[in-house]
Amino acid sequence: MNCDIMYEGYTVVGQRGQITIPKDIRDKINLKEKDKLLVRLKENNLIVEKIKTKKDIENLMVEGYKALAKINQETLNDFKHVDDESESLIGDY
Repeated sequence: MNCDIMYEGYTVVGQRGQITIPKDIRDKINLKEKDKLLVRLKENNLIVEKIKTKKDIENLMVEGYKALAKINQETLNDFKHVDDESESLIGDY
């Protein structure tokens, strides 16, 4: 097994070109019936990617905003600490 591959499985191409994606992989990416997939050919290799839904994108944005808010709060706390330290040093003179 390739070190870069977390999951792999084998499948067979059916008469109409259809394949079944192994269950472990479907479960890992939460692939459900009717989900849309992007299929590309790159250097003679098939690349299959699950297309993100509007809800997926919204969830990613919410998580990003939460992370940004946390960073903003940490930055404000750092500035307050620096401000308090500088006031303390200036007060000593």
